[in-house]
Amino acid sequence: MVTSGFLRAGGEPNVPPLAPPGPTWSFDEADEQAHGFLVSVAGERTMPRYLDDPVEHARANGLMLLFSEGVAASFETYLARMPAPRVEAWRDLIAGGASSEAFGPLTLQEQLDERQVSDALQKGRKQRVINLLVGAAVTIVVVIGGVVLWNQFLVEEGRTSGAFRFEGDDEPPALAAREGGPPVANEVLTTGLADTVAVAAGEGEEVDRITVAPLIDFPFAPGDVRASLFQYAGSGHVVFVGPEGFTDTACLRASVVTAGLRPLDTVTTGPCTQPVGRPASVGCVGPTAVLLDLRIPSGEVQLPEGGSGFAEAVRLQVVGDDPEYEVLTLRGTIEVGGDEAVDVPRFGGEIDAEIEFDLGGGRVGTCTITGDLPGAG
Repeated sequence: MVTSGFLRAGGEPNVPPLAPPGPTWSFDEADEQAHGFLVSVAGERTMPRYLDDPVEHARANGLMLLFSEGVAASFETYLARMPAPRVEAWRDLIAGGASSEAFGPLTLQEQLDERQVSDALQKGRKQRVINLLVGAAVTIVVVIGGVVLWNQFLVEEGRTSGAFRFEGDDEPPALAAREGGPPVANEVLTTGLADTVAVAAGEGEEVDRITVAPLIDFPFAPGDVRASLFQYAGSGHVVFVGPEGFTDTACLRASVVTAGLRPLDTVTTGPCTQPVGRPASVGCVGPTAVLLDLRIPSGEVQLPEGGSGFAEAVRLQVVGDDPEYEVLTLRGTIEVGGDEAVDVPRFGGEIDAEIEFDLGGGRVGTCTITGDLPGAG
């Protein structure tokens, strides 16, 4: 593949056309012209998704990486004919989220403002050093006083449970699997897998190879897969809901972790080149949903390396497989704020029954109960 310009596919030079002079376009005309300009800039580059709003289309497909000085100058002729709201939206996007009144060099007033800000920052740094020294001394006094006060006057019971609470977990799994009715997701225990993490393949420290991968390199678009916690067969389970057929191609991973991110249980399912943890018991599977068992302790856990912890969060991943990357994942985390535990919703059904999971965000998945109970993996 021949490229011309950063991340631009195709062999043609990146010289987008100029907009001819004329009256102000309507909103629809402005959006149509903007889409045409983006197509010209992107060349043969594949778009992972198409959005009617050209501003969101450019943001979702990472097209602002292609806006060199020459491209921005060409686009200025389009902005000259757009309605004011469209101009403002584009300037915000091109400026990286901060509104700017013009492309190109800073005005004299802006340069003066920058020098004034720089001088103020330098004075602020000196004052900050002084404040830090004073603050450190005050903090030491406060901490010592607080410890003495705590030991002498305050008594608090130790924590006894983690962030997730289950009911009726003493029932036999086969009986518990049929009890509870249809699943009703708890919004607090539901999340989308939208955080992209990519580490380029190669030598050296992993932290030095962290990169921003094009969205098309990931197995799914951010947010296309959602997940939620449930109680099934007397045990914790996580359900993944995604596009049609994703359960055949996706490598899925879930980990129960402490507040310090120490994993207490990790399961993997799907076509994974490097499975981590144990194979999950698949309690329900279909083209748009899959249910995996998770060992989520409700009480305190003694850690092998010493100390103890509680189940505070569940980390979720869709793991990509690309030789150009050592790590390529979409991630999400289910966690509960504060010290209060949250009830995990319970559901049940007979073997071969079709179950529907509505996780919000337009994601509804169905699967068929397999009869594979927890503890089989």
